[in-house]
Amino acid sequence: MALIKCKECGAEVSSEAKTCPKCGKGIAPRMGCGALLGVLLLGGIIISAFSSLDSSGTRKDSSSSPENSLAAIDAQPALAPESKLPGSQWSYHQSEDAMSKGAIYQALVSSSNTVNFSFPYAGAQKAELILRTHPRYGKDLVFRIERGQILCRSYEDCAVLVRFDDEQAVNYAATGAADNSTETIFIRDYARFAKKMLKAQRVRIAANIYQEGAPVFEFDVRGFDQNKYRPNTKKQS
Repeated sequence: MALIKCKECGAEVSSEAKTCPKCGKGIAPRMGCGALLGVLLLGGIIISAFSSLDSSGTRKDSSSSPENSLAAIDAQPALAPESKLPGSQWSYHQSEDAMSKGAIYQALVSSSNTVNFSFPYAGAQKAELILRTHPRYGKDLVFRIERGQILCRSYEDCAVLVRFDDEQAVNYAATGAADNSTETIFIRDYARFAKKMLKAQRVRIAANIYQEGAPVFEFDVRGFDQNKYRPNTKKQS
């Protein structure tokens, strides 16, 4: 308890008294340090709230500044890259055949989709479509997966379903690799396939694969360049 002076008569009065015992004047309660600190804190919050309002009475957004706007843009995930230009999905290779004087020409395109196989070949994988001209073996059309067992033996033809654009799907005969590789088959009738492919934008191929049915792999075949496939030679059919 402390003594304070009455503002009316100047008499000393207890700080806990509600009225002055001498003149009867009411005594205003004295604010403690804790209460004073609370008032100051509340005042600071009110001032901060008003300062965050613009002249129109709406709350300012810190992201409206040019610096923060640029930072927000940089923080956004990158946009998906544009589709490849027609033809850029093809890769072309040329090598010399060690057993002859001729060159081996290859054109390769990977499937635009992936297929998931079950164990033990689990995981997303693509397929490859390869056109090859070999000085000893002639022209080959190769279909190859990364992992798995294509049900096609080297000594017995199998059927592969092929569809060009929106045409009706048709069967092509195919044979397995001579080395008994289970990931590679050779599709027959190269000339027929190549002729159709040159007029198409998309080719779908479905081959029977052990325990996987006949998954469909899709190839973007636009922009095939025969001069890059076999440079300085006559166009092949």
